[in-house]
Amino acid sequence: MATTDVSELRKRDKRKAVILIVTVVFITAVVLIAIFTKDKWLPALKETNDQPVATGIVEEAELSEGNFPLKINSGMGYQLMTLGTDLALLDDSSFHLYNSDGKVMLEQRHTYANPILCTSKNKALIYDVGGTQFRLLGRSKQIYEKATDGVIYLARLSENDLAAVVTRSDQCLSQLDVYNDKCVVVFTYYSSDSRIMDIEFNKSGNGCIITVLDVVDGELTSRMLCYNFSADVPLWQSESVDTLAMDVRWYDNDTIAMIGDTRYALFDSTGKKLSEHVYNAPIKDYSSAGELAAVVTENTDLRRTMLAIFSPGKSPVEIKLEAEENDVYISGSSIYVLTSEYIYIYDPDGIKSARIKLRDQFGDICKSGKYIYLLGYDSVSRIEFVNS
Repeated sequence: MATTDVSELRKRDKRKAVILIVTVVFITAVVLIAIFTKDKWLPALKETNDQPVATGIVEEAELSEGNFPLKINSGMGYQLMTLGTDLALLDDSSFHLYNSDGKVMLEQRHTYANPILCTSKNKALIYDVGGTQFRLLGRSKQIYEKATDGVIYLARLSENDLAAVVTRSDQCLSQLDVYNDKCVVVFTYYSSDSRIMDIEFNKSGNGCIITVLDVVDGELTSRMLCYNFSADVPLWQSESVDTLAMDVRWYDNDTIAMIGDTRYALFDSTGKKLSEHVYNAPIKDYSSAGELAAVVTENTDLRRTMLAIFSPGKSPVEIKLEAEENDVYISGSSIYVLTSEYIYIYDPDGIKSARIKLRDQFGDICKSGKYIYLLGYDSVSRIEFVNS
């Protein structure tokens, strides 16, 4: 294994899509950003003790053999995601799809300058940030590829194979086009004064929440608009939140979570804000899936990294992490925190249910079924783990 610091490499490219989007915002509002960021982060961290640990939880990770570890070119720019029970890997020149045993199912080259990967249970969407092309891929072949009129800066993929692609041009600050699996546009939204920051599809796939960024009294704020694809007017619009929205999660109980760079906010099914939690340090990382959201904050002055766990109907749970975090990932009802030596696993109440010791350093993690996949500097490893 190469001795290159994987966590440092990961910090530079893990959130490429978010960084590129935020960079565009900074360029267009540089003066306001200076105002916005001044004195925003509080240096104090609330003292939080480590949560109790369940018994019999420590184990040594046994790396799978056979086709694993998957060998990759050393360097940065890799994105690792699950596609149902399969494993999708995107680098600066190619897309790779493997089954759970590491057998190649599909490999395809691309010429995208800044490729970003999205996956659902059955499809993969690749788009070129700053370019004009995107493509939808199945498990064995490409479904379609499309060139847009405007420059792409964001795209999302639904579970029923709808691709939401957000572009900008000289005529429009933000334009959202939603394509079906035949590459036919089924919905379009234009915005001349707000920048679209996120798209969250509803469970039925016939509508979505569009999260936009505004400037109000010199502050960046985020609000949500809920649309049905058969109508031109929104079903509802939320109040603004003083944050830069990074992700939106539609929970099963019809509450909606907004994960921002300064706070987490929860809304009801009509866009009314129910609660808000302001982070006590700058955000470092986040993840959301199913009924959970997790935010990692880091106070460099106090050398403390905190994990905040959010779920509907419960108060936020905050935990002081035992080591510097490389990645946070949610699968089912568990939160996985990757460090240089361990994977720490927590339940929604913040109880540490497992700790897996690693033999090497890894920068990214994802899980499907009984397997955890780990992205290293020049390989992808697999370990078997069933969290009871």
